[in-house]
Amino acid sequence: MAFLKKSLFLVLFLGLVSLSICEEEKRETEEEENDQEEDDKSEEKRFLSLLPSLVSGAVSLVKKLG
Repeated sequence: MAFLKKSLFLVLFLGLVSLSICEEEKRETEEEENDQEEDDKSEEKRFLSLLPSLVSGAVSLVKKLG
């Protein structure tokens, strides 16, 4: 009976350890995805902030040429 108890505890312990590792990897993956999304949004904001100056520069070039 003691052998079965020890085996059961060992199986439960190993299951909890593997579950903990999986949860940690999942959390890290989600954090990396969130960081990537934030980087993409900041790049988009930078591009959109430059857009008016690019348009005004293009308009002034067209006026000079035309």
